[in-house]
Amino acid sequence: MSDKTLYDFENENMEDYELIERKAFRKAVELNDKLIDAKTILEEITYDWDEYIKFLEDERISKYCEFKCQETIDFDEELLNAIAHTLKQSLNNTNKAIAYNSKKIKINRVIDG
Repeated sequence: MSDKTLYDFENENMEDYELIERKAFRKAVELNDKLIDAKTILEEITYDWDEYIKFLEDERISKYCEFKCQETIDFDEELLNAIAHTLKQSLNNTNKAIAYNSKKIKINRVIDG
């Protein structure tokens, strides 16, 4: 198996390849670009997530502060639960949507059989 990537073929004259090969290449480039965009967005979300957790702790809103025997501010319990529930559900849905392992298995089957 070659160690070449899509980038190795970008400047290559694709006219020597069959139509189906060029089409597969173009689709792979588009998919790869979207994956790079998704990675960037996920990195931004990770940063924002960390900032949000830090905010909750700094403002003494989190149950974690309570767990550490630190004083917490009065905060509507129903609202706090709604925030936590919604963020957990969104995180879980995002994780399911990515389904990294199943996609990795599928691409390995395409290559390795």
